[in-house]
Amino acid sequence: MGTVREVKGDFPRAEGEAAALIRSFDWSSTSLGPIVGWPTHLRSAVSLMLPAKAQIVLFWGAEFVALYNDAYAPTIGQKHPKALGRPARDNWAELWDDLGPLLRRVLDTGETVFAKDRPFYIERHGYPETVYFDISYSPVQNEAGETGGVLCIVSETTERVIAQERQRLLAREANHRVKNMFAVFHGIISLSARSARTPQEMAQSLRGRLDALMQAKDLIRPGIMGTEAHSERTTVGDVVRTVLRPYEDDASSERIMVRGPTVPVGAMAVTSLALALHETTTNAAKYGALSEPTGSINIAWDTQGGDLHLEWEETGGPVIVAAPSAQGFGSVLAERSIAAQLGGKVEYDWLPSGLRLRVSIPLDRLAV
Repeated sequence: MGTVREVKGDFPRAEGEAAALIRSFDWSSTSLGPIVGWPTHLRSAVSLMLPAKAQIVLFWGAEFVALYNDAYAPTIGQKHPKALGRPARDNWAELWDDLGPLLRRVLDTGETVFAKDRPFYIERHGYPETVYFDISYSPVQNEAGETGGVLCIVSETTERVIAQERQRLLAREANHRVKNMFAVFHGIISLSARSARTPQEMAQSLRGRLDALMQAKDLIRPGIMGTEAHSERTTVGDVVRTVLRPYEDDASSERIMVRGPTVPVGAMAVTSLALALHETTTNAAKYGALSEPTGSINIAWDTQGGDLHLEWEETGGPVIVAAPSAQGFGSVLAERSIAAQLGGKVEYDWLPSGLRLRVSIPLDRLAV
C-alpha cells in the first residue's frame, strides 16, 4: 500500500494546475484506472505533455478519456476543468460528429492526421462559434506497436484566419468601390448635364456634387480606418441626406423626398448605416429610380417597439419585370452592414414600379 500512495502522490512530477488536477483526480472511477496501473507509454506521454508550452491534449483508450496541459486549457474555455478525466464525447458533444472520426482514424490505423487552419464548431464560452486550429493528431504506441491513445498537438489560428478573411473582404470591397465610384461619377455627370444651361454652370454643379460625395464618404471612412471613437454623433436624417446629396438637382425636392423624426446614430453605427444607404443609393443610380430623369425616391422612418423602421421606395425608374436572380456584392454588403453589424433586418420588395426596401434596426444598437 505504501508503494501505491508514493506513486500516486509523485506522478506526474510536473508543476502547474493540470498536473495538480491529474494527481488529485480519482482515476479509479474511469476506464484508465488508478495511476499506479497506467501503462508505461501513457505515463510517458503525460510526462512529455505537461511541461510543454505547446497546446496539447491526450485522448486515451476507446472512450478517449481526456488529459491535457496548462497551455491547452484556455482553448476549451468553460469546459476546463470538467473535461479532464472524462470521455471526450461528454464534453465535446457539439463537435463529436467531426472530432470523433478523426480520433477513431488515428486510434484504428495508427496514422497521423495533420491539417492547417482546420475549422471546428465549438461551444466553449456559452455560445456557438467556429474556431480554427493547426492540428497534428498522432498515435501513442507501446513497444509492440499497439496504439493506446491519440496525442493532439494544436495551435489555435482563429484570430489569424479571421484577419485574413477580413483582408480579403476589404480588398474585394475596395475593388467594388472603385467600380461603383466610376458608376457614381457617370450618374453625377449625366445629372449635371441635364440641368445645366452652360458649361460653366455644369462645372460648378459638378464640383458641388463631387464635394457632397466626399462628405458622404467621410461618414463611412471612420469605421474603415478604425477611428470610430473620434467620430461625432449624428442622426438618421443627417446620414440619409448626406448620402443622397450628390444626386440632388433643381428638381430634387420632388425627386428625393426625406422625412422622419430625429433619431440619434452613434459613432460606431454610423459607418454601417451610411454604408448600407450608400450601396442602396448606388444601385438606384445604376439600375433604379435615379438612373431615369423621371425617377424619384421616398425615404421615411420612424421608431416603434424599440426599433428604427426605415422605408425606401423608388418609383419612375425602369420597370422591374422580376426580382434579381442573385444578389450583387453591393446588396450583400448592405445586408451585412445592417444585419451582422447592427443586428437589424433588411427586406426587399421588387415591385414593377420600383424597389421598396424596409430596414429595421434596434435603437440600442443604432446608438452605439
